[in-house]
Amino acid sequence: MSKATLQHVHQLASSGKLIEADRACRQILQLNPGNMAAARVLGQITRRTARADESVKIFQQLRAARPNDIQLIGELGASLTAAEQPQLALSLLIDAVEKMPTAVQWKVWLGKCYLKLFKTVAAIKVLKQAREDAPDDPDVMYHLGNAYLTAGQPAHGEPLVLEFLKRRPDAVHGKVTLANIYEHEQRLDEAVAICKEIIAKDPNMDSALATLARCLRAEGKYDEAIKILQPMIDAELSSKSALALAPVYLALKRFEECKVMFEKVLSQEHLPNPVKSSLTFGLAQCYQGLKDYDAAFRAFKRGNEFFPKTFNREHRLTLYQEIRAAFTPDILKNGPRAQVDGSKCIFIIGMPRSGTSLTEQILDVHPKVHGAGEIVEVPFILADICKELNGPAPRVTKDAPEEVLTRAGRRYLDHIEGLAPEGTEYVVDKLPHNFETLGLIQRILPGAKIISCKRNPIDNCISCYFTQLSAWHSYSNDLSHLGWTYGQYEKLLAYWKNTCGIEMIDVQYEDVVADTEKEARRIIASLGLEWDPRCLKFYETERRVTTSSVDQVRQPIYTSSVARWKRFGDHVTPLIESLKAAGVELADV
Repeated sequence: MSKATLQHVHQLASSGKLIEADRACRQILQLNPGNMAAARVLGQITRRTARADESVKIFQQLRAARPNDIQLIGELGASLTAAEQPQLALSLLIDAVEKMPTAVQWKVWLGKCYLKLFKTVAAIKVLKQAREDAPDDPDVMYHLGNAYLTAGQPAHGEPLVLEFLKRRPDAVHGKVTLANIYEHEQRLDEAVAICKEIIAKDPNMDSALATLARCLRAEGKYDEAIKILQPMIDAELSSKSALALAPVYLALKRFEECKVMFEKVLSQEHLPNPVKSSLTFGLAQCYQGLKDYDAAFRAFKRGNEFFPKTFNREHRLTLYQEIRAAFTPDILKNGPRAQVDGSKCIFIIGMPRSGTSLTEQILDVHPKVHGAGEIVEVPFILADICKELNGPAPRVTKDAPEEVLTRAGRRYLDHIEGLAPEGTEYVVDKLPHNFETLGLIQRILPGAKIISCKRNPIDNCISCYFTQLSAWHSYSNDLSHLGWTYGQYEKLLAYWKNTCGIEMIDVQYEDVVADTEKEARRIIASLGLEWDPRCLKFYETERRVTTSSVDQVRQPIYTSSVARWKRFGDHVTPLIESLKAAGVELADV
C-alpha cells in the first residue's frame, strides 16, 4: 500500500476526522494485514475514540511481533491506562520514559497512569518534568493542571488550565476541568456559568451536566439539579448520569428509585473498578436510607474492596516518628519562627468525618469569620521548604532558618487573603489532616488558633469507611487499617498537646449534638469573639459547601449519627478489635 494513503490517514486524524481515518486505516489493513505502521495508527485512533480495549489488543499483537520496540511498549502502556488497567500499564510506561527520556508523550501518559493509581505526588512530579521538556505544549499544561486539581490544589492548576484554553479555546474537556477547579474553590457562580455555556452548545455533555448538578446541589438547589439531569437519565442510563443524579436523589430521600437505578447500571459489563466502587457506595447509601443495614454494610465493604491496596503501616509509622523528631518540644519552644502574625488563622483538625464541617459551619456564620473549607496549602508549603533546603520531609525543617519560615508564613497568609470576604477578620482552614503538620504551623504561623474535633472512635471510623475519601486516606478502605490509623492519630495528637504543649480548643461531636448552644458559645468565647446568635442557625447560611458533608450542613443538628455503629452489629467487630489493639479507649462496648 502506498505511503500516500497512510499519509492521508494521518491527515484525517490530525484534522479530527477520526471516523474517516479509522475507516481508511482498516481499508489499508484489509489489503495488507501485515502493515504494522497502519496497525499502530489504528491502535492510536481506537484509543482516542473511547475504544481502548480494542487498542490494547492491537498493541499487544504488535508487541508480540516486536517485543523490544520501545515505541510499542509506550503505546501499549498508554492504551492500558486508557482502558482503566493502570496496574498493568505502569511498568511499561516507566520503561518507555527511562529509555526515551525526551519523548514527552510517555511522561504525560505515565502521569495519567499515576493519577488512576491515586499516586498524585508521583503524577505531578513526572508531569512537571514533561513541562520542563515542553513548556509550550498545551496538552502538558492541561494534564499538569488536572493533576493539581486531583491532588486537591486547584489554585495551582487554574493558571495552567487557563493557559491551555488560551491555546485551545474550544476544548470542552479543558472548560469542564476549569469548572471543576472553580467548584473546588467554592467559586460556584463561575463554575455554573461555564457549564451552562457548554450545555447550551451540547445539551448531552455528561461531564458538564454532572458538574453543574454538583454545583446546584452545593447551593441547595436540588429541584433545579434534577430538572437538568433527569433528561440525561431518561435518554440513556449510564454510570456517569447515575452518579450525577444519585446525590440529589439521596438528599431528597428517594432511596428506592436510587437503588433501582444503581442496580441497573451495576448490571452492565466492563465497568472499570473505580466506577464500580462509586456505584456500589451509592447503592450502599440507598440500603442505609431504606434501613437495610446488613445489605448496606455488605455493599460498603464491596465498594471499598475495589480500591487498590496502597496503604502501608510501616510508612505511616515512620512518618509520624520523623514528625516527632523534626518538631521536638525544644525546637517548638526555642527554635526560630516566622516573623509574621498568624493569630487570624484558625485551623480545624481531626480525623475526617469527625465533625470538622459542622464546627466550621457554626463559625462561618459569625460576621468576623470566614470558613474557607479544606485549604491544601500547608502540606505543599512543607514540600517546597524541603525542596528549598534540599532534604527529606519533614526532617529537614528541623534546621529551617527564620527567613525560610517567614517566607512560608507570608505565602500562606497571601494565599488566604483573597479567600475571605471584606470585613472578616479570621479565616478557617478545615483540612482535617493538618494534625500532621501542627509543628510546622506553630513555626510558620505563630499565634494560629487550633480547634481539635473528635468523635466516638467507632462512629468516626465507620463514617470514614462509608465515605469515598481521597487517595490521602487509603487507610479508610480496610477496617483493620482504620482502627490502627485512628490509634496513631490519637498518639500524635497527644504528643502535640501533652509533650509539646500546643494549645487547642477541644470539640467533641456528641457534645455539640447534645447541647449546641452551650458548645457553640464555648468555641466562640475561646476564640476571643463576641457571641452572635446566628451561629445557632448555621444551616440557614447561603454558604456553598463542596465536601462530602454538603447535605448535612444544610440541616439543623440531628442525632442520627450518634452511636450509628450499633446498627451494623457484628459487621463492626473487626474494627472494634483493631481499635482496642491500637490502644484506643472505647466506651459502651
